[in-house]
Amino acid sequence: MKVLRDPQIISGYVYEHPVDGLPEISHCGEALCCAGHHLGLHTHPAFEFLYLSRGRATWRAQGETVTQRMGDLYIAYPREKHGTGAQRNPENHHLWVGLDLDRLGTEGKRLAARLRAARPRLVPGCDEVEPVLRALVRQVVAHRSHRTEAILACLRLFVTLVEQRLDDAGREAAPAERRLPYSHAIQKALDYLQENLERRLPLRDLAAVATARSVPHFCTQFRREVGLTPAAYHLHLRLNAAREALRQPAIDVTTAAQQYGFSSSQHFSTQFKRAFGVTPRRWQRGKV
Repeated sequence: MKVLRDPQIISGYVYEHPVDGLPEISHCGEALCCAGHHLGLHTHPAFEFLYLSRGRATWRAQGETVTQRMGDLYIAYPREKHGTGAQRNPENHHLWVGLDLDRLGTEGKRLAARLRAARPRLVPGCDEVEPVLRALVRQVVAHRSHRTEAILACLRLFVTLVEQRLDDAGREAAPAERRLPYSHAIQKALDYLQENLERRLPLRDLAAVATARSVPHFCTQFRREVGLTPAAYHLHLRLNAAREALRQPAIDVTTAAQQYGFSSSQHFSTQFKRAFGVTPRRWQRGKV
């Protein structure tokens, strides 16, 4: 493992060729980047899939700049120069994996052919892949029995979920809309959610901030633009904030639960494990 040491990175790591005998996976990693993050042009021999767990990021490849939002999956193609856009990114948290899809059986070859033909750059609303990527990394670092089989199972599930989301995107009337900035109303709601992480927010309050004509109309618009319900998005923000707070030795699980509006430490622990695959205590102790 290589720990990423950079003034723009709060914490991060990368594994290059992490598993002997598994050329299907070329690299994987995770990084929490501070505001002003910039990454120069670089290439990889395989496909790289970059999932944005938090924040917003801009990426550039082949003269094309796209904005990635939380839950989106960015795709860089083999030997393609890619990096961040001209504008430095705000604080963000992302995970990535490099895959030689042509080595990954029938499913991998099918996805590789599909990607090369259509050349999608963003696959929106891929939040299902985050726990799979986390499970993959845990298998990479832990030398358990049946490790190779577990890693291959994670990779095949990842490929299936990407194909599934590509199918969904193909049925949408205007999938390119997700690349555009959020509407003014939804951006106001997103800012309000980010500013109020200490408690759950009633939908009527969010709808009022967004000056929506009704709560159902607001929820429909939010889900269409963001890809998640307001409650799910806010829960994700609160869990991520609590996870970063737990890096501080003075913050225990009960304090984090209270600070970010969870009804009890047990409820917080349940939601935390569901989101990140590990209990908050194990996360705080570094046993991940």
